[in-house]
Amino acid sequence: MPTVKRKTFVARKDLIEHLSSIAKQKGFSLYDTVNEVFELALKAEETGVDLRTIIDERWVLKEAKEAGFVLGLENLWYDMSELTYETAGGQALKCWFEAGVWLAKRYLTAEKEGSFDTFKRNMEAFTWNAPEFIITKEGREVTVRVVSPRFPKSYTFMFVSFLEGALETFGYKVANREVGKGIVRLEAFKEEAGVSR
Repeated sequence: MPTVKRKTFVARKDLIEHLSSIAKQKGFSLYDTVNEVFELALKAEETGVDLRTIIDERWVLKEAKEAGFVLGLENLWYDMSELTYETAGGQALKCWFEAGVWLAKRYLTAEKEGSFDTFKRNMEAFTWNAPEFIITKEGREVTVRVVSPRFPKSYTFMFVSFLEGALETFGYKVANREVGKGIVRLEAFKEEAGVSR
């Protein structure tokens, strides 16, 4: 068996120590772990995939799963939304609103500080079926903008109900609402104690 040549390289001390700790927990040597990291990085490069993109996409799937989301065919989802909205529109809107409330409460109970920011980041990542999904927060005001030519009217209105449920749970009151097929703009604000707008 041919001898494998070794080469020394320099890396940040904190990274090496952290990687060494991970290797020990898994019962591997630091040498084997570093080589595996290099092999995976090279394999990703050979297949034309950015390693950071792979990690980011894996994070999105993990967070979505933990938040209670499931994967499904987009056109089937829209068709089912159409049927539900046509036969029981009021009940469908209520269900979506309650789902928004539930999801917001999940974030609020998981972390008090920064819970809205985590919700915002995750929703922007999870809503990959909308080419444009932006939540901006400035002071006590929040603006949500959604644009998707594929959203049918039924899905658009139910998704708005979901967003309003979440916003309300985070303490925001929707002041302006522009909704049309595939287009949403919500402006909401948090009232200061004893002050109404």
